[in-house]
Amino acid sequence: MTEKQKIAASCSPTSEVLLEVNDLTVEFAVRRSRGGGRAKQVLRAVDGVSLKVHRGETLGLVGESGSGKTTLGRALLRAVPASRGSVRFHGQHGGVDEVMQLDRRGLRRVWRNMQMIFQDPFSSLNPRMTVRDIIGEPLVAHGLAKGVDLESRIRNIAIKCGLSTEQLGRHPHAFSGGQRQRIAIARALILDPEFVVCDEAVSALDVSIQAQILNLLKRLQRDLELTYLFIAHDLAVVSQVSDRVAVMYLGRIIETGPTARLFNAPRHPYTEALLSAIPTADPDKPMNPVLLTGERPDPSDPPGGCAFHTRCRFAQNRCREEKPALKPVGSGHLAACHFTEELELHGVLQQDFTRSAL
Repeated sequence: MTEKQKIAASCSPTSEVLLEVNDLTVEFAVRRSRGGGRAKQVLRAVDGVSLKVHRGETLGLVGESGSGKTTLGRALLRAVPASRGSVRFHGQHGGVDEVMQLDRRGLRRVWRNMQMIFQDPFSSLNPRMTVRDIIGEPLVAHGLAKGVDLESRIRNIAIKCGLSTEQLGRHPHAFSGGQRQRIAIARALILDPEFVVCDEAVSALDVSIQAQILNLLKRLQRDLELTYLFIAHDLAVVSQVSDRVAVMYLGRIIETGPTARLFNAPRHPYTEALLSAIPTADPDKPMNPVLLTGERPDPSDPPGGCAFHTRCRFAQNRCREEKPALKPVGSGHLAACHFTEELELHGVLQQDFTRSAL
């Protein structure tokens, strides 16, 4: 086996489930002006999501802005409260934690194994603290290290994340965006978590810096045996880093499957529309974007039946009346469309497109 094959094998996800989500729903109360008064409405940001994340894999999560991606990622860690549903975390300790039912003490314990990397590294870092204190703060907060041991662990993870020990005494304003993201990654990983939510972790960076951070995340996943939920707008980035992809629309998962299969042969019209908007690498190859009609519906007043039917060129009466279930359409591939087996949808070859944001 070549060195490249050994690395690929070590990065391969297992069939073991690390995180199991069932019927997760997140609702927010909003008030709208109506008839001179204030009417209370419910905005369902995450609508009955069920999915599994396997140990060692990267699950990409894509969709338009406002589709509920970030809310879902935060709800998994109880950073925002869920209205109903369950999140079961199968940690290395051998037990299963029902995250939604944990008390404060239990939640602090499980947070050691579940961390998040945010989109804007500068706003997520305390400008008054040195890099050393920022990275080491989680260890201090959990009472896991002090003195020489604390310093050693800070230096170790900083070096793993591409930071020098000389930089530990500086403050965040002295660093570039890419370096700040390395600091944020080091802070998230110092507790040695198993599961990390990467919430648009590279979208605020220049393309060249994005590549460096993506390579870093891949190497850390291999070396530290991490599992990622990778939330992003950039479909090309998602294609590069993800083993599987889940597509969200109006709070619902409408398609999920292995990355190559989903990109090459999408089975939901919304996924096809997203893929068709990616610029191709070949300037002589014309783009044929699938244009969606109308505006995205108001999440506080979603349409009945299939949430996508108001913008779908294939919509029929059944779509307006009946909500489609997420059903198998191939090996490990699921789609929520009444007519998925009848439609001729077009995908893209991953090597044929350039990087682009939705």
